[in-house]
Amino acid sequence: MKVSVITAVLSNRRYLSDAIASVLGQTHADIEYIIVDGGSIDGTIELVQSYGDKIDKFISEKDKGVYYALNKGIAMASGEVIALLHSDDFYVNRFVISQVVEAFEQQKCDAVYSNLYYVSNNNKDKIIRTWNAGIYKQVSFYYGWMPPHPAFFAKREVYQQFGAFNTELKFAADYELMLRFILKHDIHICYLPKYFIKMRVGGASNRSLGNRLKANMEDRKAWKINQMKPRLFTLLLKPFSKIFQYRFN
Repeated sequence: MKVSVITAVLSNRRYLSDAIASVLGQTHADIEYIIVDGGSIDGTIELVQSYGDKIDKFISEKDKGVYYALNKGIAMASGEVIALLHSDDFYVNRFVISQVVEAFEQQKCDAVYSNLYYVSNNNKDKIIRTWNAGIYKQVSFYYGWMPPHPAFFAKREVYQQFGAFNTELKFAADYELMLRFILKHDIHICYLPKYFIKMRVGGASNRSLGNRLKANMEDRKAWKINQMKPRLFTLLLKPFSKIFQYRFN
């Protein structure tokens, strides 16, 4: 089973090498690695080029943000499974993709999701907190649940059938995509109770109270786009639900 791993990056040479190393070090034999750069000016492009043909597909051009870049990567992908690894993130060990593929093959899933670690920006071995997604139930989204997006792996045919990221959304396109795939279209998802990703703290939607409020407004829009109605308390519960998903250290 071929897996396409897509990394979108913009001027992040400092951390990108960890992401690249974690992909190139995977034991799974059939990986297509795609890097989509948004026009970096800090040496990121030169870093990617230094890996030569170890990076299967590389494009660098200005775009309108990370979701545009990821959509480009998805369009370029030829793997049966698509994995999205942000430039700040990296796999916890060499066996992640092999275990994901095994789950797809054995459980006949449309998508697989797992847990992730949040780590310090300055020390990638220092775990700040953990996101334990837990088992999905049909009512989960109504109670504010969502899986950690970097630990969400879906078949390419799911993207082909139901679409990629909605670029009208700046902060909640990942939430909208998973809401659309999982709840609206009821794809078959499988949970692996393992930690596959290390994510550095400081995501765009959580960098300020203002961004968090904007993200919450976009969460509401995500339901409207899909012609679904959340419950009265759903969007209030969404930020609070993470308190129960997180495991603080």
